[in-house]
Amino acid sequence: MTPERWQKVEEVLQGALDLPSQERVSFLDAACGEDDELKREAGSLISAHDEAGNFIEQPAIAEDAHILLGRSVGREVGPYTILECLGSGGMGEVYLAQDRRLDRPVALKILPAYLAADDARLRRFQREARAASALNHPNILTIHEVGEHEDIRFIATEFIDGQTLGELIASGNLSVDEIVEIVSQVASALSAAHAAGIVHRDIKPENIMRRSDGLVKILDFGIAKLVEHETPSTFPNIKHDARVQTEVGVVMGTVNYMSPEQARAVEVDKRTDIWSLGVLLYEMLTNRLPFIGATRMDALVSILEREPAALFVDDSKPEIRSLQKIVDKTLRKNRNDRYQTAEDLLRELKLVTNPSSLGLSSRSSSSRLTIQHAKSRKGLMMMAFGALVLVLVGGAIVFKGWISHPQTNIAAAPTGTLTTKAYLQMSGAEQLAFISEQEQRVSTMMGDRPVKLNDEALRAIKTYVDRWVERDGQPGDLGDESLNVVYTRAQSHVPLITRSFAARKVPVIIGIYLPVIESAYRNCYENSIGAKGLFQFLPQTARQYGVAHEEMCDVEKMAPAAAHYIADRMAELGEDSQSVTLVLLSYNRGPESVRDDLRELRDTENYQRNFWTLFAHRDKLDEQFRKESAGYVPAFFAAAIIGENPKAFDLPMPPLSSLANL
Repeated sequence: MTPERWQKVEEVLQGALDLPSQERVSFLDAACGEDDELKREAGSLISAHDEAGNFIEQPAIAEDAHILLGRSVGREVGPYTILECLGSGGMGEVYLAQDRRLDRPVALKILPAYLAADDARLRRFQREARAASALNHPNILTIHEVGEHEDIRFIATEFIDGQTLGELIASGNLSVDEIVEIVSQVASALSAAHAAGIVHRDIKPENIMRRSDGLVKILDFGIAKLVEHETPSTFPNIKHDARVQTEVGVVMGTVNYMSPEQARAVEVDKRTDIWSLGVLLYEMLTNRLPFIGATRMDALVSILEREPAALFVDDSKPEIRSLQKIVDKTLRKNRNDRYQTAEDLLRELKLVTNPSSLGLSSRSSSSRLTIQHAKSRKGLMMMAFGALVLVLVGGAIVFKGWISHPQTNIAAAPTGTLTTKAYLQMSGAEQLAFISEQEQRVSTMMGDRPVKLNDEALRAIKTYVDRWVERDGQPGDLGDESLNVVYTRAQSHVPLITRSFAARKVPVIIGIYLPVIESAYRNCYENSIGAKGLFQFLPQTARQYGVAHEEMCDVEKMAPAAAHYIADRMAELGEDSQSVTLVLLSYNRGPESVRDDLRELRDTENYQRNFWTLFAHRDKLDEQFRKESAGYVPAFFAAAIIGENPKAFDLPMPPLSSLANL
């Protein structure tokens, strides 16, 4: 197969992998047209991806490097004897080999012959060798030789007997001292590379190894870029016009570790490595990535638009504040606001005195300090929170609330000051203060980074609370039934709903209170446009999520489907509490409309990426938003505030979230 043909296969493959599985068949039909062979090739690789899981980061053609060397131990490549295959990457296969001349082990990186015929790939391979061999630093992989043998192009490097950073993160045994030391060594190496005019551009766990003696090495300058200096004297053996400039519009690097400028495919400089190192530091401290998505495009949107969750729940210690400050500065989306040099970053890392006083490893659950583990679409570890005991009604009545079992993500909300008054006995100011406090509790249960609402937003929530307390039977809300009837009906469904939502790593608070505003917990309710069931799916949506029309009244079918639907929306819109308000809105309005609304308001003053920005500027949006959607999220918060504070609303029941483990 020609390189041109492989490139076409790769284009189709990546396009298909960026889509949900149910959309790939129609995409292949459109992309391949009458080219049945192309469709078969791409289809078989998609199947291989689904089975292998991590295939997306590796080009489809990398597997053929095995064919080149015959998968055999003992093959000789110049003065090197192949001992075993160590792994593969975007530029070929890496083997453990023995240098027969000096009787030492080496790592032998091979560029397959058919890729060598591709001028662009060959230039990248040569650039890696030239860039890396020009550096001399203990934390940068040493290049022994660049050669060619029987049309096989190779680079021989020192062999590192150790673990990749990815393996160290997965082990969960890194202490904060070790994390700071690893990042400091990488920063030192980057400082040397940047001083020599080289930007790595692909800093990620797989490209960093730690030897058994603790020495850290940066590997793989395969997409390194030589940056222009005022004088060409830095590399006297490289012609001035040979310095590499990446074609604008070509996205290079590993998606989750890309800087915003890489994601936009614009010119990059040394500050892009500082961003990627910040991503690594965040990942090591929390065991989760700061920017994720269900597809490559979702991840890019996250990098460009979203802020990561805070590192720590408790930031009272100076060491914690120092680490948070460092991470925040490395992950500034405007590169002018980041550390301008790796040396600046290294200097601040050295000021993090006594990190061992934090007393935890990257997965410690017994520490006095809790590291936040937010939900992840890739199944990363989540923190399990114990029961939060709240004291109600004169401090004498204790109930179990906001209970979390593995993967429910009902986090402990801030306790604040609980009132002993019933809601109707409060003054208007007291009611607004109560709603403000309880909105923050609900937001904390929905995800990280809750925002403090202004009075206009709080009054919107209060409008729905008042309406329901007065039981005025407004159409589209709770109907003519009393609060007691609706919330009592909910209790039997909560355990099933929480299990379904927990399985999808969706905040169960969403699953508990969506049915309140959608169907008032009537299993078989059908509205005027044909939406049906507890979660009010349209028949076509239900079918898409595996529920037949005749099954739409079955809660055991609908709850998992609703959880799946919400999980998909979270993958598109985000997982922190602010983004989840947009997820709620998308349940009513659709994700495309939500994204259009955000784009329309992006240039407004005080823009934040959440529902409340849309609400504040609703006069600029369409009539459907103003008349219907603007009240949807406030109605959800009202339903949750009532359900989580039953005593305040004279409901003879426990908080609905306390039923999660039953």
